[in-house]
Amino acid sequence: MTITVNELGTMPNGEVAKQIVIENANGHKLGLVSWGASWQFFQTKSGEELVLAYKDAQGYWDHPYFLGNAIGRVAGRIDGASFELNGKTFNLKANEGSNILHGGADNFANRNWGFTVDEAAGSVTFTTTMTEAIDNFPGTMPTSLTYTFSDNDEVSLTFAAESDEDTLYNPTSHAYFNPAGINTNARELHLQLSSPRHLEFRADKIPTGKLLETAGTPFDFQAGTKIGDQIAKMNGTYDANFDDAFELVYEAGTPSAVLTDEKSGRAIEMTTDRNAVIFFITNPAVAEHEGDREWFDANPYNAVALEAQTLPDAIHHPEFGDIVLPAGEKRSYTTTYAFKNL
Repeated sequence: MTITVNELGTMPNGEVAKQIVIENANGHKLGLVSWGASWQFFQTKSGEELVLAYKDAQGYWDHPYFLGNAIGRVAGRIDGASFELNGKTFNLKANEGSNILHGGADNFANRNWGFTVDEAAGSVTFTTTMTEAIDNFPGTMPTSLTYTFSDNDEVSLTFAAESDEDTLYNPTSHAYFNPAGINTNARELHLQLSSPRHLEFRADKIPTGKLLETAGTPFDFQAGTKIGDQIAKMNGTYDANFDDAFELVYEAGTPSAVLTDEKSGRAIEMTTDRNAVIFFITNPAVAEHEGDREWFDANPYNAVALEAQTLPDAIHHPEFGDIVLPAGEKRSYTTTYAFKNL
């Protein structure tokens, strides 16, 4: 196991973003970036790129699609950009209409994290501290994200945090995968999800509170199926996609999600201790070509995000899970992505 540290570039605010590369015994490489504690790439020994990335520092500054970023304090959307905790109302800075997305503008993704490396363990631990003055969430909250790359070609992400006041904590990783290679059509990939139910959303992607059965619907990935076939069942517009929350059912020894390229045999298996995953398929470059059918036809979806987290907006739906982090309690979550048949 070897770890190298380089300068990725200087951000517009003058801070230097660092790139950290871990290479395992098989010759595969995991690339990380200090800005946003981001997962930059996964490159096989043969040169295949299986994770989408920005190649320069400016991309991480702009990040309209959060490529590879750590997300928090709270992933997903919070209705009305406000919540009550211990009898007090906290008003956050809305960054998507009247709601807040992925912790708001001053979130995990918009920070240059400190880091330490452990070459023997094949790990990098990023650290930062959030305060109420930064993001309007209560409490001063030191937090960390440790990436560990094994010689079994597994990438584990462990988020941990502790706050001096009760606060909210529901982090995730926004890495985008494509086991067929980043320049291929992700609608051709097969996806299996251990999920019998998905959330019903309002038009603004805020949960209504209802969990709907996936069986017999385009949302049914329990047996594994081609993503494009399920999109076709939606009978939607030309740019129809999935950006949806799936409740996960834990089965010992069984991955929560499996993303497979049947042509190469490569697969990515996700296991997690979280109760949900956001499945999002897109081409991040579409942000610059909204409504352009000709561009879309020439540039199909090439990326699948599998964002393990507690079901979104849980602070307004306690039955979705507990995202309150009590003062003085350290909490951690681990999600592992195992790369197969490289």
